[in-house]
Amino acid sequence: MSVDKVTVTKRCITYVIAEAMVYLLIPFFIYVDKKYHLDILKWILFSYFIYTMFNIPLFLSMANEKIIVSDTGVMHVLPTKKIRSYRWRDVCKVYLDSCGRYTNARVVMKIYNGKKIKLPYYLSDYDLLKDYLVERGILGMYSDSPLYYYSNMENKSRYSFDRSSTTQFFDECKVDISEVIDKVKSKDYLLAADILNQKTDIGMDESFLYIRQMKAMI
Repeated sequence: MSVDKVTVTKRCITYVIAEAMVYLLIPFFIYVDKKYHLDILKWILFSYFIYTMFNIPLFLSMANEKIIVSDTGVMHVLPTKKIRSYRWRDVCKVYLDSCGRYTNARVVMKIYNGKKIKLPYYLSDYDLLKDYLVERGILGMYSDSPLYYYSNMENKSRYSFDRSSTTQFFDECKVDISEVIDKVKSKDYLLAADILNQKTDIGMDESFLYIRQMKAMI
């Protein structure tokens, strides 16, 4: 995969069709009520008004909300268009969950502050996001399933981890990664990748793959 970032929107054709069908029924109800039950027409219209008020968050979410995932981190554009940005060190876990229809049908990003960003399979570019996370080894860090733990294992870091020393070589640079090792041992894999990226010049994509390699050896 050559993409640098993936954008997942909350626009879902299933939601759009369902909402459109509900509102297309309004003319029919008005016709029927005028013909037979003119006295309850106002209650029908009032019910639609209440229904619309409760659906405003959904409408705003479909129109505005999106999640942008890159090597830099995660950017969450809220329904109100407010932007919340998280570096990978702010994300404590990325894992696959089930939302009821298929096994492993939802990507969940858990932030250290307790917030969870849930991205179900039916959203736009969900498959692209999952491939992006698998390629960088992020899903492989957290999954016990061989399907994801061993997936794309041929895509390895250019640098080899020597478990006998806390000092490692990256190109011609000698770096003490004892702090990185401690974070891997405590299962703070994304924080470890971010720290490694700051200590070296290898880039976040290489850092992710290097941490996945370390996870299998520590």
